[in-house]
Amino acid sequence: MNISIIITILTVLIIIYAYYQKSVKYVKQNSILLQNLLNVNNKYKTIFKPFLPFEKYHQNCTCKQQYDNFNKDSYFMTMISENLDRYNALINDLNHNKKYYNIYQNELNNLLNNNFDYESLSRNSFISVNLFQKIERAEFKKNRLHPPLEFIIELCVSYTSPKGQNRYSKRCSINSNNILYYCNECAKVIEYKQSAKYQRSLMTDKLRYQVLNRDHHRCVICGASAKDGMKLHVDHIIPVSKGGKTELSNLRTLCERCNLGKGASYNPNGYN
Repeated sequence: MNISIIITILTVLIIIYAYYQKSVKYVKQNSILLQNLLNVNNKYKTIFKPFLPFEKYHQNCTCKQQYDNFNKDSYFMTMISENLDRYNALINDLNHNKKYYNIYQNELNNLLNNNFDYESLSRNSFISVNLFQKIERAEFKKNRLHPPLEFIIELCVSYTSPKGQNRYSKRCSINSNNILYYCNECAKVIEYKQSAKYQRSLMTDKLRYQVLNRDHHRCVICGASAKDGMKLHVDHIIPVSKGGKTELSNLRTLCERCNLGKGASYNPNGYN
């Protein structure tokens, strides 16, 4: 191709590009729609909750059997239970963003449905109504807000043989619906562990012996023992029905009479 033709084509392209850039600048300065979009965006920038929409984790297995038997549900359940408050807050932020994004979308639709006087605008400009509107819609689409509406946790599980001859890896991920499910399951576990039924289940023979041995196999209230013909009980100082825990600091030895007399009573300001 003749070099003069190439120069001519490049010159034309440069002129077209310069004209388009000048047109974009003009539209940005004169578009009522884009100005309205800017006003709406400024309002919602402070409403939407900002956060990274994903997290990545890597689990390196120590043997092939661990790799083969890796349970992603157990992994994610443990990870989320250890950070339950943070993931609950994240779900709340996602729901917040989804709620206000619908409102934001409605406001944008209302802006697009407004009838602007493009004819009078074009009479005082160097671009056509059609080009003005095309640039305007393109800039509108480019500048609308995109708050995080989903959250993904990605996990890579891998194993490398001791000599490095064999390498294995697999990937899995969960989204916000899965995270919500795990959060709810964790909440159920926490609720159960705070229940009287669970606390009573923690009373093992070993723990009972530790309490009796610590209290020298005597009732800590009246001093009676099995030698006196009394049956000894291990009592919760703060009853499990009132939130008491099955742990050494909340357990003591009582004889059957004292324990039955005490029942489920508890006085936080007096002797129990």
